[in-house]
Amino acid sequence: MAAAPLSIIAMYDTSPFADTTHFLPLRRRTLAQYLGRGTPPATPLEQAGLLAAQLCRLHAHPRAQLERLLHDACALFAADDGSAVAAQLSGTGGEGQPALDAWLAELAMHGVLLAPDEAVERFVAASPDAYPGADFQAACQVTLAEHTIRYPATAAPDDEGEAVDPESDPDEEAPRATGAIERNGLFTSEQARVLRAIAANPDELIDLDAYAGTGKSHLVLALMDARPGRYTYIAPSRGQVEAFRPRLPADSATRLLTQIELANLMVQQAARSGRGNGFVPTYRLSTIPAWEIARRIGLQGIGQRVPEQVLMTALEGINRWCASASPTLQAAHFDRSLPWAMLDAAPYVAAAEHVWRCMFDAGVQKGGCLSLNTGHLGKWLELQGVAPPVGLGMLLVDEAHELSPAWKQVLARHAPGVVSLGDPHQRLVGRASRWSSSKVLEMSQSVRQGSQVDGLVNQSLALDDIGASSERFMGASDRATGVRRYATWSQVPQSGARLYGSLWRLLQEAHQLLAQGARVHVHPASLRLLQKEAQAPIDAWRSVGRGESSRRWEAFVEACEQRGQDDIPALFSGGFDSTALEQLLAALVPAQDAGITLCLAQHAKNLQFDRVAMSACCFITGYETRQAHSPVRAAYLALTRGSQQLWLPGDAMEQLQLSAQRHAESLETRRMEKRRAAGHVKR
Repeated sequence: MAAAPLSIIAMYDTSPFADTTHFLPLRRRTLAQYLGRGTPPATPLEQAGLLAAQLCRLHAHPRAQLERLLHDACALFAADDGSAVAAQLSGTGGEGQPALDAWLAELAMHGVLLAPDEAVERFVAASPDAYPGADFQAACQVTLAEHTIRYPATAAPDDEGEAVDPESDPDEEAPRATGAIERNGLFTSEQARVLRAIAANPDELIDLDAYAGTGKSHLVLALMDARPGRYTYIAPSRGQVEAFRPRLPADSATRLLTQIELANLMVQQAARSGRGNGFVPTYRLSTIPAWEIARRIGLQGIGQRVPEQVLMTALEGINRWCASASPTLQAAHFDRSLPWAMLDAAPYVAAAEHVWRCMFDAGVQKGGCLSLNTGHLGKWLELQGVAPPVGLGMLLVDEAHELSPAWKQVLARHAPGVVSLGDPHQRLVGRASRWSSSKVLEMSQSVRQGSQVDGLVNQSLALDDIGASSERFMGASDRATGVRRYATWSQVPQSGARLYGSLWRLLQEAHQLLAQGARVHVHPASLRLLQKEAQAPIDAWRSVGRGESSRRWEAFVEACEQRGQDDIPALFSGGFDSTALEQLLAALVPAQDAGITLCLAQHAKNLQFDRVAMSACCFITGYETRQAHSPVRAAYLALTRGSQQLWLPGDAMEQLQLSAQRHAESLETRRMEKRRAAGHVKR
């Protein structure tokens, strides 16, 4: 019998990536005793678990093969006289906590966890000589449990709602009264609590703060399935709506709208009620050049600035005003574009007020002269006192942390209530707007990642300048997310997602991977930024080659050296020009055909991958005085993308802390510049 387990080891020594978490019938303290004293487990069930752990440390195994291994090993050890256990499972002992931690980390990297103690004890007591299979695995799944959600009876509003869809009946009524119903489903305890609160308060304003991966979409699906006509889901983009649609039943009567569609519905409603002087200011993008717009609206130059420059300054001030809670345009809205003229911003405020009036003038906008985005429309709707159509029912607004104060105020007028689903830590710039009075709910239990990432995620959250939430992020205890610290970037997997904090490092990697024949996809937002920014260093090096000023090139080289990216300039000076950029872009493949996806950390929102590798530049950032986003929140986004494996450098969190400090210093420098410009601080 001593040789039997050897044949098992040879049979199951395979290495495909595990697709789900698998649990071994082995208690943590049993493994600690084995490592410390060399003593094998006492029962065949845990002996089989230890043998499987020895194998799974080295390679990932398909679920079916691992199940067969546990069955076979348990049967063999149960029939053994003790010689096989002594030969195969006797340890040397003398190992402590570091060894135990290493075992657990290696197992998690291959999708394997030790079962909860109570589960092992229950099955050992019932049948110590046989592996119970599916029953055992089901007993270890503890994050999601069966919950019954009761949806109370609802009464229809007294009045009728407006149109809720451009193609639907404009006289469609608000949701009708319905009786109480009950639905069963698998939820975390937090999800069940939140669902009950939303169902019981259909006319309230609810701020739901939920960390990444806690299952906000799962809640929306549950609500819409239970009451298809009572809720409308609002998402920022068409892509998010279309990604959500297939998850709903084909015959579902639920409504899915983008924020643009919601804005357009509301301005149409406003026009029907006589607001807007007959003009319907729907979302539009202008293709007219700035100089022509300035000419059409009669905008004059100011000082040394020509009319089109004044237009650009006015639009920037308008955009900042629309993102604020201020009811009127103020000089402060121009402190970025006019830092030296804070005491003389009145002409620009007047110019911006003129541009704003033109944006909502039917004659000016007949040819699509000025663009109108959702920020502009939200401010206009707020000023006009417009509320969303009652017929939409309760609104479920996704990524609500990005909503402006104006939009929050508009939604606060919605009688059937609103659920604001968001995560303030995912707002990369500024702070999330809040209702002055609302029911606040929180979710911190991840269903995407395991508890192995808890420390990393909570460290990043603690560095955020908005302060920590009252609840700490918690990974699922029954999900394996292996965390691996790499010494060199060459150690990371050749598949999955690679996330970056530097656009130039992403470009360099894309260039190298394509040269190696890899199938590479670049996230669309990162790709757009690459197309926009890459030409600057290409042109700077071309100027040097023509014997012209090298000032731009020297500034680029200095910036790269400051960030520890001394090798980046060599990419451009070595021949990467406009033609090479076009060839690179042409060689990229769609996401579904890619072996590796490249993405900037700040663009990782709404993404999920089995494997995620974070480049060192995700953590070494925060140098720019005018950096647009928080490096800590970008890192938090990236840390919460990988469901099964997360790779990061050994000094990641130490570097992130330094980046947070640099970013804070940059913000302080910027504040001082504003105060000096306003004459409050002497130079």
